[in-house]
Amino acid sequence: MSKRVYLSLLAALLVFVSAAGSALAQTSAEEWTPEQRKLLQDTLSLNELERDTERIVGEQQELARQGELLNVEIKQLESRIAENRERSGSIVRAQYMQSQRPVFLSLLNARSLGDFNRLFAYYRLAVRHDEELLLGFRKDTDALEARRGDLAANSARLEEVRLGIEEQRLRLRTLQKDIDSGLLASDDPGSLNRLAEELNVYWNNVGLYEVDEYFAELAAASNELPDFLQKSGKMKVSGLGTRYTIKLTDTELNDFLRSRNADFENFSFTFEDGRVIAEGKRDRLSLRIEGRYTLETEPQNAVLFHVDNLVFNGLELPGSTRKELEQKYDLGFYPQQVAPVEVREVEMVDGHLQIVLQLLL
Repeated sequence: MSKRVYLSLLAALLVFVSAAGSALAQTSAEEWTPEQRKLLQDTLSLNELERDTERIVGEQQELARQGELLNVEIKQLESRIAENRERSGSIVRAQYMQSQRPVFLSLLNARSLGDFNRLFAYYRLAVRHDEELLLGFRKDTDALEARRGDLAANSARLEEVRLGIEEQRLRLRTLQKDIDSGLLASDDPGSLNRLAEELNVYWNNVGLYEVDEYFAELAAASNELPDFLQKSGKMKVSGLGTRYTIKLTDTELNDFLRSRNADFENFSFTFEDGRVIAEGKRDRLSLRIEGRYTLETEPQNAVLFHVDNLVFNGLELPGSTRKELEQKYDLGFYPQQVAPVEVREVEMVDGHLQIVLQLLL
C-alpha cells in the first residue's frame, strides 16, 4: 500500500468514521462561523508552536551536550599544553644556544668518520624530534584557541535558544488563554472543543505529512529546473554573448512540474507582481503557498524561494512552520549547476518569471 493511499485511509478512519457527523467533517472552511474559524486558527497555531517548542528544546539539549564535549576537549588540550610548555621552552633555548655555537664545531670533534656519521644521525633525530614536539605544541595551542571560540559560539547560541524557549512558552500561554476564553464565551463549547480536537487529529496524522510531502516533491522538481531551462532553450543570449535572459511563464512552470510528478495535476503556480502563489487541492486537503524568489549572493549566487504565507485548509500556519519547511526543503534553483553563470536580476511580473544571468569568464 502506498504512503498516499495509507494516509487517505487513515484520514477517512480518523475523521469520518471515529468522528462521524462532526462539524469538521460536515463543513468546509467557507462555512465556518467567525467563532469556529478563530478557534481552529488558534488551535492549529498552538499545535505548531508546541511542536516547534519541542524542536527548540531538543536543540537546547544537543547544544548542551556539545558544550560538555567541548569543555572536556579544552581541559585535555590545556593539560597537554601545560605538560609540553616547559619542554618546548627548553628546545627553543637549546636552539638559541646552538645558533651561538654552530653545530659543525661539535661534529669536527669526531675522532673518525664513523663517529661523525653517528653524531650527525643523532643530531638529525634530535632535530626532527624537537620539530615534531614544537609543531605538536603549536597545533595544540591553535586547537585550544579554536575550541574556545567554538565554546563561546555554543554558549551564545544556547542563550539565544533559552530565550527563544521562554518566548515560545509565553506565546503558548497567551494562545491557550485565547482558546479557553473562546470556549467559555461560546454558546456550544462542547461542539467547538470537539471541532478543535478533530482538527488536531487530522493535522497531526495527515495534514502535516501531506504538506511535508508537497514541499519534498517541489524541492525535488526545483533541483531539476536549471537543467530543464538550459535544454528547453529558455536561456536567450543578449549583449555581446555574455548575458542571458530566462523568461519562464507560470504555464510553462506548471507543465514542467506535472511532467515530473503527477501529484501536481491539481496544484498550480501563478506569477504575480513580485509574488509567487502556489495552490492546490486534493481530497479534503487544500494548500496555498505565497512567497517570492529572491537573488542571493551568500553563501553562493542563487535564486531562492521564501515562504511568506502558508494556508492549510483555509487556516494560516504560523511562522515557525513556514520557517521549518523553508529550511528543510530548498525550493530555489542554482544556474551554476549547469553553466558558468551568475544571476544578476530576478523579476516576477504578471504571468512570468524573468532571470538575467551573466556569463563568468
